[in-house]
Amino acid sequence: MLSDLKFNKAPVIVTGGGTGIGQSCAEVFAELGAHVIVTGRTEKTLRETEALVAKAGATCEVHVCDAGREADVLAFHKAVAAKHPYVKAIVNNAGNNHVSKITELSSEKWHEIIAVDLDSIFYMCKAFIPLLQKAPKGGNIVNVASTFGVIGSPNMPVYCAAKGAVLSLTRQIAVDYGKSGIRVNSLCPGPTLSPRVKGYFDRGLVPIEAVERIVMLGRLAECREIANVAAFMASDASSFMHGTAVVVDGGQTIN
Repeated sequence: MLSDLKFNKAPVIVTGGGTGIGQSCAEVFAELGAHVIVTGRTEKTLRETEALVAKAGATCEVHVCDAGREADVLAFHKAVAAKHPYVKAIVNNAGNNHVSKITELSSEKWHEIIAVDLDSIFYMCKAFIPLLQKAPKGGNIVNVASTFGVIGSPNMPVYCAAKGAVLSLTRQIAVDYGKSGIRVNSLCPGPTLSPRVKGYFDRGLVPIEAVERIVMLGRLAECREIANVAAFMASDASSFMHGTAVVVDGGQTIN
């Protein structure tokens, strides 16, 4: 199994790779020997990820790309295809949230969050599936959803809608492409101490004690705990895992 976890310099893409779970994914892939390709909207944070990947002894490419914009994704795909004959795995991690009741949610904000949380996966899969099909032993897609795609959460209508759609889209792509050498799975993190979530606590939007109470382990996840699972799912060690949703939530959804 340990050899199946290694990426042996194969190219792996992480969207939203500048902070949080995406940055931790890049670090873990680097430790497993991948050539890490990170995208995001902010070059400064992507360069910080690049430095972490280099520290882990791996190579890294940085591409400023808004995965929620098809033109950006097409330009990014063109750049990757010019350098690499295949891509081994993609972690579609780019995402955002907005806290409000549906009656207070503007149409503009709805479409903004849908673009980054859902449209980005459509654009990335559409563009990169041909390169994934060329990967030795097949390519892997890990779509980062959320436990809030499985259960409801107060004041998060657009996030819940988008992440629920990610789960459904993952299953559908798995039906169409499993027999052509691509495995597709969803990862559903529970409450995780990403910079975005910490910001909710700092601004008083959500009390951390309330979140800790709904997690049976009594704490939030560290980003690396989610990234470790993403790397396993993207590796050949999970070779018969396909079309499923893996919940990593410290017991949030069992009660």
